[in-house]
Amino acid sequence: MNQTASAVSRRAFVAGTLGLAGGSLVSGCGGKASSSSDEVTFLNWDTLKGTPLEKAIRAWEKKSGTKVVVQPTPTADYDTKMRTLLAGGQPPDIMRINDDFVRGFSARGALLDLNKYIRKDKLDVTAYAKESFEFARQPNGQHTAWVLGYQPRLMFYNVDAFKEANVELPPTTWTMDGWKWDDFADRAKKLTVPGKRWGALVYYDTGYEQTFTINHGSPTGIFSDDGTKFTLAGSTESEALQWATDLTCKEKAQPPWSQLQQDGIDNQLFAQGKVAMYFATFGAVPYLRSTIKDFTWDVAPPPGDVQQRTESSVIVFTIPKAAKNPDKAWELLKFLASEEGGKILLEGGQFTPINNAVAAQLGAGDKSPAHLNLFGVAAKHLTAPNQTKNTLGARDLYRPALDDAYNCEKPVRDVLTGVKAQVEKALQG
Repeated sequence: MNQTASAVSRRAFVAGTLGLAGGSLVSGCGGKASSSSDEVTFLNWDTLKGTPLEKAIRAWEKKSGTKVVVQPTPTADYDTKMRTLLAGGQPPDIMRINDDFVRGFSARGALLDLNKYIRKDKLDVTAYAKESFEFARQPNGQHTAWVLGYQPRLMFYNVDAFKEANVELPPTTWTMDGWKWDDFADRAKKLTVPGKRWGALVYYDTGYEQTFTINHGSPTGIFSDDGTKFTLAGSTESEALQWATDLTCKEKAQPPWSQLQQDGIDNQLFAQGKVAMYFATFGAVPYLRSTIKDFTWDVAPPPGDVQQRTESSVIVFTIPKAAKNPDKAWELLKFLASEEGGKILLEGGQFTPINNAVAAQLGAGDKSPAHLNLFGVAAKHLTAPNQTKNTLGARDLYRPALDDAYNCEKPVRDVLTGVKAQVEKALQG
């Protein structure tokens, strides 16, 4: 998504996917987040009726006899309210949390370690997508958050454009055979029609940083394992970003960076037939289904190089350490990650539930895209940036600096090495 977008908007779904309101759910009005033994308070950053998450929570209410009191907060104010409630010692029992904040709040001791529940219930954690499930595990071994689902990134493509240009279609399985970087760049150039259509758009979605560096052979991607080093500035990593940038600067097969300074422009350009292939998350699927009427589109894995993996955004909730009813809060989160709860969440068609058995059902009965199941297959090929104490601070430094590379003014390596010291200072927290 847009490099300049806020952290919340980068990780949030299209409005409404996880919104809650109406029905038997009770909407709170803020203030003290008290909770009795037969109710769970729930803080979320969207509030809309008729969502799959509302339906799943309603099913749990009926099953458990426990009321869920929802405290909706507009996205723009969410982080401020969340920090205030945590600092004031009156947090809700469950709250949505930006994935970039999990490490920092965990280090401060604000989030409950869920290991005791996982062990008590003898959960089979192999039932969950490994990379996404392990996201919440901290360096000290604590498991301080709960991932309900993930949004893998795949390559979306215009089937009709491929046929029109007489270009071989991407693979329909997770393979690098005939789908390596050179193959991708060659297709992008052939699909490009000056003044009408660009062949590809890779560098708009920020997930390309981790995906393409790992696929080029980087052992860590953006940050080191311990979260203190800015490994994106290394030679292997810079080469990967330079390859993506060269699709614009050398191959002229990707929209210029100056034309991409608008939220959601990647989805719009693809839906309008002005880009033949683009890298995006599962969250784009509902928009494309509702918007594209005049051509056929599909999805493929990202092109491989040394290996073939993809980054996934995670949908994270947590139980604050000061929660009044943590036991019931846990029961709700466990249900939402179960096969029963996951089947309800799958109806949203906008993310992959973390339960592997449910993810395997992805695409059954769907008409578009034809290979929607690849979002489920992606669970076996995920990568994620290593967590740090100050990921947002680091990104606020290096992403704007990369504009010089994306505008074809400086090599990627020069830009990243130029900000490395500042970024690593920020990573100290």
